[in-house]
Amino acid sequence: MSYEKIPKVELHRHLEGSLRLSSLIDLAKQHGQELPADTPEALSPYAQVLEPMESLDAVLAAFDLFQNAFRSLEAVERITFEAIEDAARDHVALLELRFSPGFMAQPANLDWDEMMQAILRGVQKATQQYNILVGLIAIVSRSLGPTSARETVAFTLNWRHELVGFDLADAEDAWPAKDFAREIKPLHAIDMPITVHSGENVGPKHIRESIELLQARRIGHGVSLIEDQTLTEQFIENGWALEMCPTSNERTQAVERLSAHPAATLLKRGACVTLNSDDPGLFAITLSGELQRAENEMGFDQGMIEQARQNAISASFIEQKIKNDFFNVQEKS
Repeated sequence: MSYEKIPKVELHRHLEGSLRLSSLIDLAKQHGQELPADTPEALSPYAQVLEPMESLDAVLAAFDLFQNAFRSLEAVERITFEAIEDAARDHVALLELRFSPGFMAQPANLDWDEMMQAILRGVQKATQQYNILVGLIAIVSRSLGPTSARETVAFTLNWRHELVGFDLADAEDAWPAKDFAREIKPLHAIDMPITVHSGENVGPKHIRESIELLQARRIGHGVSLIEDQTLTEQFIENGWALEMCPTSNERTQAVERLSAHPAATLLKRGACVTLNSDDPGLFAITLSGELQRAENEMGFDQGMIEQARQNAISASFIEQKIKNDFFNVQEKS
């Protein structure tokens, strides 16, 4: 079955990984930058990860060209709008879009608050044009260290009413979870929901620490969770959500092949599994395509895919009343 026209929900999509190659080329010209190629087809081998890489770190290194596109506030607004537009055209009804201000600001030393205003302009423009509900999540890039975490927490507190959650992303083994626990305590005081990238290139111990030390409500990827049966049972009992990203997990070699992905097994056992695209621009994929791969290669049937969608609606950090009102209107239209 085709999933293109079915309303979908995505909890794990990176703004920085959602660029169109045509926009990357256009922005490079505007910013006076040279690229390895000047057409999307020719640029693709340099800018996208289309085959499994040797590691998560190798995939993260491929972000360089995408990162350099964020060289003006106009670029930030445009990339935000286009990321939401692409999701809406794929019939994503609810989208949580996450971004790392520290990572995005680096190339041109952009002001974080001005950058946030540009993101909000992009969101407003897209949601006025398309019927899509959007929540923003701020990321601390762990490889930038605890100091960046402190700055990102301050940024999140300043923009608490415009953000629905907070994430720790980037290389999972860059710093131990305990080094960030103190920095994010102010977020617990305002009950800011936390999600953490974990269990992609590290074992389940990292997932456990993310839950216990960082008070994560959701785990991004979480592939290695299945290696710890006790922790798996805790996830099932507590309803902690897993933001699983099939193609991404294959290309970072979190799984050797999609047929070995634990998502279907965990869902059947009662875990709150959700399916996501992660970085659709970087991987040249859509969420519809991810659902198709789940059915064709991962052991999902249509009922399981619908369950994953319902899980995503429930696990979304967007306020429950806002979600209810949005989907009630959709059902009536």
